Amino acid sequence: MTVGSEASTHGRPKLLIVEDDTTIAANLHQFLELRGFVVDLAHDGPAAVARISAESYDLIVLDLGLPRADGLQVLDILRRHLIRATPVLVLTARSELDSRLEAFELGADDYLTKPFALPEVEARLLALHRRSTGAVVPTESRAGPLRIDRRSRQVHVGDTLVRLMPRSMLMLERLLRDPGAVVSRRELEDLLWPDGDVPADAMRGQVYLLRRTLSEAGFDGIETVHGVGFRLRI
Repeated sequence: MTVGSEASTHGRPKLLIVEDDTTIAANLHQFLELRGFVVDLAHDGPAAVARISAESYDLIVLDLGLPRADGLQVLDILRRHLIRATPVLVLTARSELDSRLEAFELGADDYLTKPFALPEVEARLLALHRRSTGAVVPTESRAGPLRIDRRSRQVHVGDTLVRLMPRSMLMLERLLRDPGAVVSRRELEDLLWPDGDVPADAMRGQVYLLRRTLSEAGFDGIETVHGVGFRLRI
């Protein structure tokens, strides 16, 4: 894989483990590979630099006490010379505050001391990956064939792109936040008319407009719960 190519392999995060203790490296490799990561290994500083210079990774696990060039040097090269933003979890026996502060100053994203639990390493890596890919919250909301892309704010029913008026979009986003749950009429009115001036029959008109637009694209899943509000059928 060349520099600049996609790191993830078929949706599996690609990970470089930089660790000179072969037992620890093997345990990490075996556990994380079974958990769905694509894993490469480097056992000293120069090998790590060669790897990150030649390939793209989604995540790096970095020991500090490495032969030939320690982990702080590797981190410095990654950030200042290669200008890579790859999330780095430092995994080290160095528990001193000064070591932590220096690692964070050089660009580490997280710091975990040995001994460690393998599930915690996985949890920290997944958190870093979600943050780096903008997936801390789901990028898409769905109810059956209906979906909204939260980044582009595009609405689709199946493969059909649906264009909504601003208030229709606000209403649909709220209903899709919790499909199947009833959203009160009052909450939707407060959302659509935040100044409190709700014209007569305006809510009924907005629901009708949203229903008609979605129905034309093939989705008829907005239900009225009489006397309460509305929900999306799932």
